[in-house]
Order: sequence, then structure tokens, then C-alpha cells
Amino acid sequence: MISKFAKTPTMTCNVATPDDFNDIYEMYMDKTSNKYLTYDPMSRESFQSIFNQLLQSGILFVAKENNEMVGTYQLISKTDRQAHVYYLGSFVVKNSMQGKGYGKEILSAIKKNAIEKGKKRIELTVDMNNLGAIALYEKMGFLVEGVVKKSYRLASTGEYYDEYLMALVIE
Repeated sequence: MISKFAKTPTMTCNVATPDDFNDIYEMYMDKTSNKYLTYDPMSRESFQSIFNQLLQSGILFVAKENNEMVGTYQLISKTDRQAHVYYLGSFVVKNSMQGKGYGKEILSAIKKNAIEKGKKRIELTVDMNNLGAIALYEKMGFLVEGVVKKSYRLASTGEYYDEYLMALVIE
């Protein structure tokens, strides 16, 4: 398990703790971000059990600057024949922190950790309409490798959405 792997003069990335619940809940349920994330809108009580499972799995991370939450993500280390791969999911930068370079800084920290752990690939899926995220990923070297049809369904619309499969191959 990775407990702490990024430390810049201004930002750290660590495994989430119970104290991070409120900030993570607010980011996941933010109206602008939620449509692109894993979970449909729900109450704090409903999210608590999901949060507890994520904490127990050790895949939920937080990025903080001066102890203030700037973003969160899930980082899953694949196994067996794909043990060289990280899957990055539910990556979000707090709305008030967007456009300040935190997304780039967090992705750089994830890549640095991947290199240190001998990973050769970081992959993710991203909604095809999430143009800001796609631009960030491309700026960081991720390439579109394909389209995942009907990848997820939003309860609010009842519609299915396609996503790009993107990956960064580490040479």
C-alpha cells in the first residue's frame, strides 16, 4: 500500500483518512464535477459506507496544500499480468482550486510514484464531453487508446455515456 508519495513545497498526496470525509463528499457531490465521477448524488449517510470501503481498500488518496484539500482520486494497482498498471479513477480537483496547476501537479506526483514502483502504465477512462479533463490528460502525455461504449449511466438522466480509454505509457 502507498501511504505517502508526493511532497512538493506546497502539496502532499496521501492515503485518505476518516478526517477527509467531508471534503471528499463535497468534491464528489459537487454539481459541476459529479456527472463525471463514479457515484450518483446521495446523502452523507449513504456515502459514508462507500467512503469506509474506500478507506479500507487503501485506494483513496487526497492532495492537500498547507493542510487544505485540493483534490482526490482513486489509484488502483492492478494484479497478475497487469501488475505493471495503475488505474486512476474518480480524479477531481476542488472547483475553487481548478485552473491553478493542481491537476498537473497531482498527475505528476502519480507518475513519479508509478516510476518508483516500477509501473509501466497509468490508465483511466474519461467522459468524452469532459473537455477540460481530456486537455489536462493530453498535456500530461496521456493518449486516447479507444472508446468504451455505454461505460456508465447517470441516474439523473437515465442515459448511458461513452468514455475515452486513455493511458500514459512509461518508458
